[in-house]
Amino acid sequence: MSAARLRTDVRMDHESWRAAIPDAEKLSRKAVRKAWAMGRKALDSSHVLSGKLPGPIEVSVLLSDDKTVRALNRDHRNKDKATNVLSFPGETEMSFPGAEVLLGDIILAWQTVTKEAQRDDKPVADHMMHLVLHGVLHLLGYDHECEEDAAVMEQLEVNCMASLGLSDPYTTGD
Repeated sequence: MSAARLRTDVRMDHESWRAAIPDAEKLSRKAVRKAWAMGRKALDSSHVLSGKLPGPIEVSVLLSDDKTVRALNRDHRNKDKATNVLSFPGETEMSFPGAEVLLGDIILAWQTVTKEAQRDDKPVADHMMHLVLHGVLHLLGYDHECEEDAAVMEQLEVNCMASLGLSDPYTTGD
């Protein structure tokens, strides 16, 4: 497997992210890179993203709010509620050799993320990084629709977090 160039576009349309986590953009990029590397390595060899990639890959991260995420969730998933993170896969097919491929978009909701971090007694920055990792793994094709798939995805998340020096995201603070 050769290393593909990975570009991460991080935007914030809710200023609370920047106020609470001044290095949110840097941490988001770090989480994307880690999930991309570890998630890709764990893919089955027949997966389109497991082998040599002819062009650069882009992941887009939007640090937003509950209102935005609720509208996206309603319009694209028929669920009229906010959630912590949404991921929308892009196209993994190259339009021409060397063309950039959009792996997909990840959108986080400030209010939900901070409520969950507070509830679980976790730093908001750590929870944000976990959710970015989670979103990238979805873009790579991992899911948690059945127990077996959930166990694989959760273990990848735990391993990614540990390699970043962060706690197991599935344990709560005491």
